[in-house]
Amino acid sequence: MFGLITGSGFYDIPDLEQRVVGDVDTPYGTTSVTTGEWRGRPIAFLPRHGSGHKVPPSKINYRANVWALKEAGVDSVLATAVSGGINPAMGLGALVVISDVLNFTSGRADTFFDGEIEAFDSANHHVDMSHPYSPALRQHVLDAAAREHIDVHDGGVYCTANGPRFETPAEIEMMRRLGGDLVGMTGYPEVVLAVEAGLSYASIGIISNPAAGIGDEPLSAEDVFGMIGDVTEPLHRLIDTTITLATEARS
Repeated sequence: MFGLITGSGFYDIPDLEQRVVGDVDTPYGTTSVTTGEWRGRPIAFLPRHGSGHKVPPSKINYRANVWALKEAGVDSVLATAVSGGINPAMGLGALVVISDVLNFTSGRADTFFDGEIEAFDSANHHVDMSHPYSPALRQHVLDAAAREHIDVHDGGVYCTANGPRFETPAEIEMMRRLGGDLVGMTGYPEVVLAVEAGLSYASIGIISNPAAGIGDEPLSAEDVFGMIGDVTEPLHRLIDTTITLATEARS
């Protein structure tokens, strides 16, 4: 089953049928997961900031979220990541099939393998992160984009800042020099925890604004949310067709 983890501006799936909202108890706390049928397929849906964007990035219970999806029977996760653009080739509204991650956060619980809980009966606590985003699932996203005639960027390095403040121009320049293409506040540790949990994980970055120092205007939350409505329809088509292609590949 596919799980959808959505970020800023994407708090619900309006056409989700047979919707069941339930709390899932995990070793890391309780989180809410919505299950149902989306366009004829079972999915589990989890807005990472909670309903109404109540949870700031550094306070998201990433371990509980990933554990709950696995507990619900999810084996593949598609995530959205509303982001600032560092690479000028990725303009406003661009969709990016993220390929790697840089972590600039602090204080986040970022592993299941901390010696406190024997998670997932795994003997391999040193997971390989050569490909943090599933190559197979990424390819399904790219194939779906081609089928739907949706322009996407194949690959991008996602830089994760702690938030909730936006980054300074000097911080963005540092990220650019290290190879960063886009910046957000939630990609890490979500992707790492998904890999540890044995889930196939892919994330679609949505460039909502130029990062600090890239554009000429001060950043605001209104700038970020204003761009989201323009990409909702193609993003939903992209996710829908990705799930279709991935499901066909399994059969």
